[in-house]
Amino acid sequence: MCKVGIFPDEISQDFEYALAVVKELGAGYAELRSMWGKNLVDLSSSELEKAKELIKKSNLKVSIIASPFFKCHLKKKEARKSRDTYLIQEKSYSEHLRILERSFELAKMFDTNIVRTFSFWRRGNLSEEILQEILQRFEVPIKRAEEENIVLALENEHECFIGNGEESRRFLDRISSKNVGLIWDPGNAYFLGEVPYPDGYELIKDRIVHVHIKDAGKDKKGKPIWLPVGRGEINFKGQLQALREDNFSGVISLETHYAPKGGSQEEGTRESFSGMKSILQSLGIEIG
Repeated sequence: MCKVGIFPDEISQDFEYALAVVKELGAGYAELRSMWGKNLVDLSSSELEKAKELIKKSNLKVSIIASPFFKCHLKKKEARKSRDTYLIQEKSYSEHLRILERSFELAKMFDTNIVRTFSFWRRGNLSEEILQEILQRFEVPIKRAEEENIVLALENEHECFIGNGEESRRFLDRISSKNVGLIWDPGNAYFLGEVPYPDGYELIKDRIVHVHIKDAGKDKKGKPIWLPVGRGEINFKGQLQALREDNFSGVISLETHYAPKGGSQEEGTRESFSGMKSILQSLGIEIG
């Protein structure tokens, strides 16, 4: 049995409707990032209570809190325009520490112990100097995660300094805390030119606590683009089989990032879920 989830905001910002689609498709988990036009960390108390009631009503579980923590600039002097932070404005380092504390509160509210983190907007390659600075910035967050019994899960994000399996391994090799793990995102690794499976996966499989599923390929100019799951260049059949053989017990979460030309995110999510389901069925893996 494979635990399968979906990002509801890859369907709609209407949270009630999005949860209904998640349920209809057959997934058992929701990964919370944004709803009603707001990032999760910015929701009011009444909005959070409403979200909690809707999740309970849908009989879904929350897989992780998809926090925007450390999706920001590493250095103050970097005035570069930020990229996609999912309905939250660019924040300073100190403000991100407050986001972390808020994310811990949300994890407890929604009965999960995993909070996502990033590794600062990428500007050039991950040099040893930059890696050391990132590690220093993580000292307080890791200590707080240990105190709160939360798993801080780093997503390999291609627009951040740690974006593929090789870079993730360099980071994780310096951290022994059991409260730090990896959100393995093969699609993001692909965007950085790495072969996600088997190359990237083999480097980091021992630290994976959560998996994102989105497929990718290249356009006519050789630029990477998002595609429906099963129609890209990522070997998801091999990847999903390996996760089973390696006794992965976490959730695989569909993060579509794709919409058909002239279509909607919901259509893209439905198409990608169908592709993912077909791969799982071909492997004899049931969805739970």
